[in-house]
Amino acid sequence: MKKVFYHVLTPMHIGSGTTLSLIDLPIQREAHTDFPVMPSSAIKGVIRASFNEQEQEDISGKEDKEKGDEEKKISLVEDIFGKGDEEGKIIFTDGKILLFPVKSLKGVFVWITSPYVLERFKRDTEINVEIPEVEKDNAVVSSNKVLINNNKLVLEEFTFNASINENLKKLKEITKCEIDENKIVVVSDDVFKFFVKNYTEVNARIKIDQAKGTVQTGGLWYEELLPAETVFYGCIDARKK
Repeated sequence: MKKVFYHVLTPMHIGSGTTLSLIDLPIQREAHTDFPVMPSSAIKGVIRASFNEQEQEDISGKEDKEKGDEEKKISLVEDIFGKGDEEGKIIFTDGKILLFPVKSLKGVFVWITSPYVLERFKRDTEINVEIPEVEKDNAVVSSNKVLINNNKLVLEEFTFNASINENLKKLKEITKCEIDENKIVVVSDDVFKFFVKNYTEVNARIKIDQAKGTVQTGGLWYEELLPAETVFYGCIDARKK
């Protein structure tokens, strides 16, 4: 089974379809943790669309197109990703959150994680990572470069007592993502949940009446997005058919 990491480069919306909050279009979240999640179906759909587009470009670029190239392409995509109710040869797991960006008074922003998130990551991937114990008002950082007076970490409007554990820098090497190894922070599970629940991006959207050129009545809604720099992980496996 191949471990994969997803580094969000622009604000991203994977919708849940339903809401009980003031946000009309919330992001998908795990039922038991309220953490953001990337459903396996969404991951598979995006990769399938990209694969399909690339195959189409390859066929269109051929000077000597053979009869049946289009049918072969469709057959290949269906064989790999499945057709209708039939399963494909590739299995995707849900993308689970590993690192979440939060504004920092020093260093612009940091990536936060938590003991539970790291424990789950270790279990799911069988990658050995150090899991610090962290109390609610404390934090463990990978470097003093994000600290005030060498022992205080300020995230948004909250201040934490901080200690340093340089072993956290290994997460950059593990994920292979373009993150700053000096800006990795472990906070408590409750604090992590608070940030991923309350510090996503929420944008107001409007719908314009094309005839009048004004905002359509009832055309204001709010959409939630995952912030850029969020990091997820998951697995991809192949099944024999």
